[in-house]
Amino acid sequence: MIKIKQISANIRRVTCPNPSKFTFKGTNCFIIGQGDLTIIDPGPIITGFIPALVAALAGETINHILITHTHRDHSPAAKELQQLSGATTYGAGKHQIYRHDIENRFEKSGDWQFTPDIKLIDEQVFTCDGLGFKAIQTDGHCFNHISFALTHINNSATIDAENALFVGDHIMGWASTIVAPPDGNMARYMLNLHKLQNTNYNVFYAAHGAAITQPDDRVAALIKHRMTREAEILKCLQNGIGDIVEMVKINYPNLDDALIGPAAMSTLSQLEWLIDKNMVVTDKGLSFEAQYQLANGT
Repeated sequence: MIKIKQISANIRRVTCPNPSKFTFKGTNCFIIGQGDLTIIDPGPIITGFIPALVAALAGETINHILITHTHRDHSPAAKELQQLSGATTYGAGKHQIYRHDIENRFEKSGDWQFTPDIKLIDEQVFTCDGLGFKAIQTDGHCFNHISFALTHINNSATIDAENALFVGDHIMGWASTIVAPPDGNMARYMLNLHKLQNTNYNVFYAAHGAAITQPDDRVAALIKHRMTREAEILKCLQNGIGDIVEMVKINYPNLDDALIGPAAMSTLSQLEWLIDKNMVVTDKGLSFEAQYQLANGT
């Protein structure tokens, strides 16, 4: 049964039935507008979910499907939804990775099939049935990640109504975001976290977890969290610990076994960023098996 929740005058939310340690209660699919609808992130392929969603919205027309990024819990259902509705799809292009010289342990998480009808670029403004949007490039978690600012509704500025940003997985409402190279890139992720500092949105609607009603505080907390992780890694290196497995044991004590892999990926991503900043070197390139140490002068 589809449970659609009205979360504001113009926005509804349905959480896809794909709960897990990585998706929390499931992927949030957002329904925007009244009568003529825009859907953000219809979610993964789940038998019966999209037909049930369409049936629950009987009497209304789904005209537009916006995709924040091409991970398998966000974009694959767009194909079935488009077949049932005839809607136009929007996104920042096909799935890509940042580099090809390291193992991609996240390959199966990517939706390599999705291609948007309309490819968006950073700062692009577009309209969907009287709903005004702006695409905001927020890559890092995924190469083609974008967020969507709701700029106006039927020519009424949302500064008085919504003033909302749909942030996908760039900022989540329940945990920090996994950044796993080569699917993700920490330098880009941090750049785009800073990009959303002090932007005066009233609310961030995350793809996992609750709405974020103190956006500036959340961004600041996430930046602090990543810098704390960086400091922990640097301390390990100062103590001669250059192995990712050992770093994870020290920096993530009592971690659930299912989360050890993601913690290792995040550590690798932090190390990649430190290498980019000339603070760390490695004996045989970026990998899980490499040994890492501080660069001279660090």
